[in-house]
Amino acid sequence: MRLFLLRHAHARDTWPDETRELSSRGLGQIRKLFSTLDKSVFSDIVQIWHSPYLRAKQSALEFKKMASIDSPLVENASLRPSDSAENTARDIAMLASFGGDLIIVGHNPHLEQLADILLGAGADSGKTIFHKSTLAMFVLAELPSDMYPYGKWTLSFLISPSVLS
Repeated sequence: MRLFLLRHAHARDTWPDETRELSSRGLGQIRKLFSTLDKSVFSDIVQIWHSPYLRAKQSALEFKKMASIDSPLVENASLRPSDSAENTARDIAMLASFGGDLIIVGHNPHLEQLADILLGAGADSGKTIFHKSTLAMFVLAELPSDMYPYGKWTLSFLISPSVLS
């Protein structure tokens, strides 16, 4: 199983937070990010989870379109910025043995905490940084077990907009 974590792209500075739309800069970030990727890496995506916030949904839709992914978008209410990354890691662990790849589009600090948990560093370690429109790919090396309750994951790549400038 491969897991892709994507932080939403730049959004307009409006209120309320949940309804902030992507800005033209944000759409450009996603297009630029995708232009660096091999589209075939997304051939086994079975679902794209996104938070209920509009900017995450729009980021997921744009990425799906750019990658020509046929899999469904699934709104997941537990992917908001302050939601439990441990709960998300448990949800991923439950799916790990079924095969197929997953994309999660969300927010900080949730995504950074989730990445740190998957890498065995703990939710509050601050080891992984997700700027807006950062994409990371994790590969499941070992299924969940007593030793690795969320599975053992390796980080294959992390692409940040700062390296694309």
